[in-house]
Amino acid sequence: MKADANCARIEQLMLNHLVRLATDVTGWDCLYRDPSDGRLWELTYPLSDGHGGGPPTLAVINTTTAKGKYGTPGDI
Repeated sequence: MKADANCARIEQLMLNHLVRLATDVTGWDCLYRDPSDGRLWELTYPLSDGHGGGPPTLAVINTTTAKGKYGTPGDI
């Protein structure tokens, strides 16, 4: 599987902009915060049965959902 422009953009955001806050119990899904506006973003792999975990998805989630899945790290 070859990464497309969306995968490249997600990787760029994770490495250079978003702040990692937490990882779920599986170790795959991660919670990030955008320091410019405070929004919470969740990195998931919805097609995880694919090679290498499949393509990543980055989506905005609300605080209630984040706390339910990732607990209550001090930054949420």
